[in-house]
Amino acid sequence: MTASPNLSRRFVAEVVGTFFLVIAALLSPQGLTFALVGATLLVMVIALGQVSGAHLNPAVTVGLVAARLFPLREGLVYFLAQVIGAFLALGFGHLVGRNLPVAGAHSNAVWFEMLGTALLVFVVVRVVMAKAAPEASALAIGLALTVGIAIAGPSSGGVLNPAIALVLLTGDLLKGSLIANLLYFAAPLVAGAVAALLARSLAPAGVAEEDRQVVTTRPTAE
Repeated sequence: MTASPNLSRRFVAEVVGTFFLVIAALLSPQGLTFALVGATLLVMVIALGQVSGAHLNPAVTVGLVAARLFPLREGLVYFLAQVIGAFLALGFGHLVGRNLPVAGAHSNAVWFEMLGTALLVFVVVRVVMAKAAPEASALAIGLALTVGIAIAGPSSGGVLNPAIALVLLTGDLLKGSLIANLLYFAAPLVAGAVAALLARSLAPAGVAEEDRQVVTTRPTAE
């Protein structure tokens, strides 16, 4: 029996995948961000889904933990990996001298951030629980993020990812008060948890936990 990836390999996969996702978010040409970020997530889910599950977003990880589809301890490790990947992307942007975008928010930005994130996490949880084929999962998740960014973009910039929000906060790339800026980090986490619980509630009655698709293959003793 082939050993499933251990936590250290999954950690590296989350760092790498988040790095490329944030690179797409920060460095893509204006007007194409929603499409390129969605496409990047799609290909990363295909490339890394069998390694780490390709969360690449703390809101997704929180949602899966809330839905009892992913262990909390490993979720904390994933969160750290995602933040590291995001900051490596920020450093790369500075290294190559690219002007990083500044996100200006309207007064209702938090609601659009929550709406877009809720769409993404809802789709992720439903795809996982439906045991969709990997290709179908990647397409659904990539398109969900694309639509979410397109919806939220005009009002909030379409961040939809707390790891990216931390990069924007640290790099002074968010306009507005500190409290308003912190909502870019907090709102997607809340929305992800709520959306995941809603998605879980739609599971057929009597479906056993062990019969549901696990988000990522569990490591075996080595």
